[in-house]
Amino acid sequence: MDKPTGSSTRERIKEAARRIFVQRGMAGTRMQEIADAAGINKAMLHYYFRSKEQLFELIFMEAIQEMFPKIEKELMADRPIREKLYAFMKAYITQLRKHPYIPLFVLHEMNSGGPQFLEKIQKLEAAEHGRSPKQVLGRLFREMRKAQKEGELPPYPIRHLWTNIIALCVFPFLAKPMLQLLLKMDNRAFDAFLDERIELASTFLNMALTNTKHQ
Repeated sequence: MDKPTGSSTRERIKEAARRIFVQRGMAGTRMQEIADAAGINKAMLHYYFRSKEQLFELIFMEAIQEMFPKIEKELMADRPIREKLYAFMKAYITQLRKHPYIPLFVLHEMNSGGPQFLEKIQKLEAAEHGRSPKQVLGRLFREMRKAQKEGELPPYPIRHLWTNIIALCVFPFLAKPMLQLLLKMDNRAFDAFLDERIELASTFLNMALTNTKHQ
């Protein structure tokens, strides 16, 4: 059993759950595993958290609160638009490596909770940081449209460009088991693959924008 750390039982539970969720995802995690890792019994775990889903949502929201300021910093920075997009991709992939359970959780909650889930994130982040993701993206898209008019970006539909950027960052985390199987990578090799991804995703985007520009 892992040795509990932290100043309180609640914090020990969260720390243990975070480690196991990263390793196994929500679906593959059992409450008994979390209790064992936190050094408590299952009854005490349920005293603090009534369900695995409640615990996972709390950890997810805390991760979003940690991630968003770092992502926002890159998207609000005063720099050329291409540099801003490259910096965003690097920051986003770096943060997803710290919280690899986020993409799957978002998909699950969007399928089950829909608009209510998005509203919860918007309100939480707007209250915490002063700007919501919608506000940050609104400003970014205005900058991208301006850059297109000035010839800094090709006239590629912005909604598709942004979707492609997100896909470049998120897909490896959503498809990790498939990629490991098809590309014959163990966990160590996949981690090295993500090291490469941080740099090569931006390079790929630059090539795509350059090729599109000259068509």
